[in-house]
Amino acid sequence: MSVRTLLILGLMAAGPAFAGTPINEVRPLSADGQVTVENIKGRIVVRTWAQPQVRVTGTLGKGAEKLVVEGSGQSLHIEVRYPEQKNGWGGWGGRGDESEPTILEVTVPQRASLEIDSVSADVDVQQMAGRKLSVDSVSGNVVVTASSPGEASFENVSGDTTLRITTNKVSVDSVSGDISLQGGLSGDVSMESVSGNLRLVANALNRLDVSTVSGDATLQLALANAGVIKAESVSGNLGFTLPAATSANLHVETFSGDITSPVGTVQTEEFGPGKSLNARLGGGQGRISLESFSGDVTLQVK
Repeated sequence: MSVRTLLILGLMAAGPAFAGTPINEVRPLSADGQVTVENIKGRIVVRTWAQPQVRVTGTLGKGAEKLVVEGSGQSLHIEVRYPEQKNGWGGWGGRGDESEPTILEVTVPQRASLEIDSVSADVDVQQMAGRKLSVDSVSGNVVVTASSPGEASFENVSGDTTLRITTNKVSVDSVSGDISLQGGLSGDVSMESVSGNLRLVANALNRLDVSTVSGDATLQLALANAGVIKAESVSGNLGFTLPAATSANLHVETFSGDITSPVGTVQTEEFGPGKSLNARLGGGQGRISLESFSGDVTLQVK
């Protein structure tokens, strides 16, 4: 048998392993309806249009059981289902372990609310402007851009979360994945991480809550009148940049970390470790509280 024949036979044998089933589904949905998307592995891409419909295209990975699209004109549920496996337990422990990734490309009305559940599938969302936007992931990377939901929430374990959105209320939680949040942010922002790094660029916020264990936080924002900033860290560094017009009472406290600030005087405990700083920025209308155990706290006012 010739080498050429062997190559052809090899390609024929290998081809089906990467083959998938094309997806092409269209369902009616009101302009402000609700869409829920679930996919364990692969990719979830969401785009918008002006049609009162939801279109689902892409490729169903080999080994996936089926694509389910169910619901009404007000609420649609889109889910990639996998056969149950022996010696496994649902979701990301027992289903779809031997299947190929599924690519979902979903087009929805721009003002629809959106909820996405993923395990290892990457998520890419653009131009959503509905009442709510929610994404939960385990290890997939999440990217949301050019979107302006009324409120938004994001949870990830080890995947990175990159957000460029406009909203009055957003919460972002991660374990080891990095978080980058910026855009036309106002109102309330909450960011929480264990070992992932946090980055924030925001407008004037009413309230900012930041919590990290070992991840570093780099935060640039303004504070609304009577606004509140509260940040806590164990060993991660906290870095804040505020505008010169900021009006707030400032309290900074560390156990063994350093404090750097252009305002106020750092006080050192007479016996044992511990440092603190209390100062007033402008008229002192708001409140800023920054606490760290061993991480450094740095404040810049520009």
